[in-house]
Amino acid sequence: MTIKIPKNYMGKPIEGSLERVLASAPAIPDATTIAQPIVVPTPANINDPQNYIILPGKTHGNYSYSDLLVAMERTHRGKNWEDSHRALSQENSFMLNIRQFADFLNLIRSKKAYDGNGILIDERKIDSILDLILTVRDPWRSEWLDAKFESKGGLMGVGKKMHIQYGYGINSNGQLCFTSEFPLDDYLSSNKTPGIDTNDWLSNANKFGLPKSDVKDGNLYYWRPTDGSVAGFGANSDGASLGCGGDASYASSSLGVRAARPKK
Repeated sequence: MTIKIPKNYMGKPIEGSLERVLASAPAIPDATTIAQPIVVPTPANINDPQNYIILPGKTHGNYSYSDLLVAMERTHRGKNWEDSHRALSQENSFMLNIRQFADFLNLIRSKKAYDGNGILIDERKIDSILDLILTVRDPWRSEWLDAKFESKGGLMGVGKKMHIQYGYGINSNGQLCFTSEFPLDDYLSSNKTPGIDTNDWLSNANKFGLPKSDVKDGNLYYWRPTDGSVAGFGANSDGASLGCGGDASYASSSLGVRAARPKK
């Protein structure tokens, strides 16, 4: 089968996207927490727990999260990245970050997932969820992820290092803000088309959910983080893609978001 490389991914052109060699940056703190008065979602109190999947909390290095309820279906289609965050905030929900999304994929691929009532989900339902996310077929299905990237540091543009920002929410002034920022390390900093092995990515992703620099080759397209870009995941007849070079202003009827809430 011939695999065609898409001309665009989440609103950004792929042609001419060259790998940049980043100079080693000066010492940067391991983590920065941004003090923003974001409205934190309260534990879930929903009317349809059967339409959510329990994602058990995980610890990855110095990052951890508690048990979550994750929607089985994408919602808020046709919205850009920022408007998707705003829509979720109005529902007391939030967007999965890349690490949580990778854990979510690992969970449903195990076929041992439970709904919000604690009932084991039928494998046929699990298969339908996996099909919508991963299967290489038309139509295009894609979803936003909670990650934005910025190149920072260095001196006069030399020695910059890519940072990831996540934990986005709406503050009391109605502004979209992030809560945490980290410099990236041990991640794949070049595009791979078609590229990386899905199993290796999901089994060995770094603490942010990104593929490591030594990830095995495979058929999952990977678009590296670029300055000012955001993340998403999608699939169509050309292939499945983990995109970290998306345009936050892009919108499409095939693009949605998967709502999540704290379980308790």
